[in-house]
Amino acid sequence: MSKPSLEALKSIALATAIAAGDLLAKGAQMKVNASTDDDVKMQADVDSEHLVRDMLKATGIPVIGEELGGDASLYDGDSLYWVVDPLDGTYNYLRRQPSTCVSLGLMRGKEPVLGVIHDFTGKKTTLGVVGEGSFVNGVRITPGWVTDIKDACIMTGFPAAADKSGPAMQLFVQQVGRYKKIRMIGSAALALAYVGEGLADTYYESGTNLWDVAAGLAIIKASGGYFRLVPTGNRPLNYDLWASGREEWTH
Repeated sequence: MSKPSLEALKSIALATAIAAGDLLAKGAQMKVNASTDDDVKMQADVDSEHLVRDMLKATGIPVIGEELGGDASLYDGDSLYWVVDPLDGTYNYLRRQPSTCVSLGLMRGKEPVLGVIHDFTGKKTTLGVVGEGSFVNGVRITPGWVTDIKDACIMTGFPAAADKSGPAMQLFVQQVGRYKKIRMIGSAALALAYVGEGLADTYYESGTNLWDVAAGLAIIKASGGYFRLVPTGNRPLNYDLWASGREEWTH
């Protein structure tokens, strides 16, 4: 069976993200399946990923998901695959804070192709298609990134497995301290969507996972921005990430 066209894949991704967001917006699955010192897993994550995978079956393209896994070797190949985070910002969702979303990215090897980030609380859907542009609720984005780092806003966060030791925190402060403002919202995907839209200028995170950022990288690249992923070596599909509207700020 031939793969759907890019236009069809966009439509399927948008419909899937919105359907998963509708499921999560009902707030019916508030069961906590696991909780550690720095992370929480909910049944809502699992239910959302099952829905996402069921809808993406129509594309015939393999899926890597946060909850149900996938073939990590796809990143080193040249075939299309989906990378999905069915609920990014799970702790925010548990506490009924607004910074949560569904994140669906389509990649070919190491390169993002398209991304959809659906903020179901804010009813805001960001779509990025590399080579075509980025859109919020169907309206094209023209990001207004600042030109001087002294005026810039950096968004960042600490993934569950982040090194919070003294030396690591000193390095973190050195990295983000060059910016005028620092923002943490607890959702890497949503923060990347904000950078892609031009609401912020850079995203930095050490030890993030591909499913957290794949869709956001497509949006940033489609908007004319840049990113740099450096494997951490700690576990598969785990990276240090810089993404920005300014290429020089990704180094």
